[in-house]
Amino acid sequence: MKTMHPINHSVDRPFKGSAMMANKSHSVFSHFATLLAVLVLLICQISSAHAETNVRASVDRNQVSSEESFTLSLSADSILFSGEPDVAALENDFHIINRQQSSRTNIINGKVNSSRQWDYTLVPKREGTLTIPELPMGKYKTRPITITVSKAAKAQQAGNESLYMESDVTPRTAYVQEELQYTVKIFTSVNILDASLDAPELDNAVIEAAGEERYQTLINGRYFQVIERRYSIYPQTSGTLTIPALTLQARVEGYRPSMLDPGRLVVKRSGEHRVKVLPPPAEFKGSVWLPAKEIALEESWSKNPDSLKVGDSITRTVSIQAEGLLGSQLPALPTINLNNAKLYPDQPKIEKGDDKSQWTGIRSESLAIIPTRAGEFVLPEVRIAWWNTDSNKAEYAVLPERKFTVAPAVANDGDTQITAIDSPTLSDAVQQSDTLLSSDSIANKAKQIPSDLPTNNSVLWGVIAALILSNIGFAIAWWRGRSRVPASSATPPKDDNNEQKAFKSLEKSLKTKADHNELRAALSYWGLCYFKRSVTLSELGNAIPELSQFCQQLDAHLYSGQHFAIDASAVLDALKKFRNNRGKEKQSQPALAPLYQR
Repeated sequence: MKTMHPINHSVDRPFKGSAMMANKSHSVFSHFATLLAVLVLLICQISSAHAETNVRASVDRNQVSSEESFTLSLSADSILFSGEPDVAALENDFHIINRQQSSRTNIINGKVNSSRQWDYTLVPKREGTLTIPELPMGKYKTRPITITVSKAAKAQQAGNESLYMESDVTPRTAYVQEELQYTVKIFTSVNILDASLDAPELDNAVIEAAGEERYQTLINGRYFQVIERRYSIYPQTSGTLTIPALTLQARVEGYRPSMLDPGRLVVKRSGEHRVKVLPPPAEFKGSVWLPAKEIALEESWSKNPDSLKVGDSITRTVSIQAEGLLGSQLPALPTINLNNAKLYPDQPKIEKGDDKSQWTGIRSESLAIIPTRAGEFVLPEVRIAWWNTDSNKAEYAVLPERKFTVAPAVANDGDTQITAIDSPTLSDAVQQSDTLLSSDSIANKAKQIPSDLPTNNSVLWGVIAALILSNIGFAIAWWRGRSRVPASSATPPKDDNNEQKAFKSLEKSLKTKADHNELRAALSYWGLCYFKRSVTLSELGNAIPELSQFCQQLDAHLYSGQHFAIDASAVLDALKKFRNNRGKEKQSQPALAPLYQR
């Protein structure tokens, strides 16, 4: 038998003089600098250990059934914390089925933050309201936490199966556009190697994912891992809403697991559900149907409105907050007319509530206000009608009227007070530049001019003329640059998948009755994805004659602000018909002429 000798790949090289010495010196210096930095961080860490340590207890959820698990986390904000949690008191009301410990250190801008954490998987021993008591951690104690334990539901398929599904929807009777809470649970007592579960899809409803949780539950003396997915469903038509069964495809460990065993394939289906969807009740008199659990109005200001002077700029933001509605379902605020002031509304901001907030949808509208005269101003009351789905009656969200006083501005001489900006005025200059500047830039320029406003009227005219000329020059330069852009400058999507996503987004905007600006943006983006270049609404109307009037109305709304009724079903039918016909045809020429000719 031959003996194998390892091959040494290192080769002795001759000394190459001062260059190699310089490299070695640089390497030694780099190592020394690194070591020094580590020592400095350790010193900072040790010094921070002497500061007061904070301990904290938290749970991943505080409402469970008697057969479900949850996680209790105990943390100390110092990695050098030497104490250990005393969790003996937990045994009175909970089973401790798992324990884990971890530590973490973060260094941000030279500041060292470290912590230690202990995680305990708990299962309640009884139903009712249980309390996790104060737990000693060294010389500190955590705060108590209340846990609500409900009676466990009997699993219908909890026999000998190691993997099964359950689903539920509440309520079973709801109004059109009211939120339905749809829950899907996957129970497994075996390891899942791979799995896929598609989200529910409905033609006459909007569906939003509402989160996912993983926990353990005890069924017939056996622990199951539970994967729970939640969805919010908003039906768009009255009648019977059918939620179809979902199919789970999973590959789980075989009966005799091994490295060569790919596992066994399991297919499971959830139940089908039907919900009775009611039309809006006749007694609701509001202009927009808003079924929700709660709706509130809230305002905020960029600064104190009572400190305003003539020519100053201030921004007021009003938010409509809803529990049980999407932000896109919330209506626009009533238009405000305010004498002796310039008003510049901003685009509305649509948001989705986070897990820590009760609100599921938020719509915020900002308005820049520039008073042109001194005196008292009154912003009218805002009142929005909505339907309380809990009490089943109409209610109103009200924002009271707001009064504020504007003081005269003071000229540069320190003595002259400016009580109004009359014509020819600053407000006229701002009005002439409305089409060239955004509301924010107008407000900033208007705020700057009065602070330096001299008594000499010729200087004021010079400032106004410079402002107008600069805006006109900017508009001319922008138009020339735009006219040079070839049709290929728009970045087309790379594949048909983007067009499908854009169409789904447009379909969702139509179904949720989004505002006209959001519809315009969604339609324009779909046109870009479909025709592989930027297109105007008039071009879309020419390509799809059924949408010609709709596109003209959207264009008119952009310039006039006039609202109009939208037949979402007719628009969707026209778009689907056009997409189907275009998919069957094989045309050598494009459907739309190039936007810019070379």
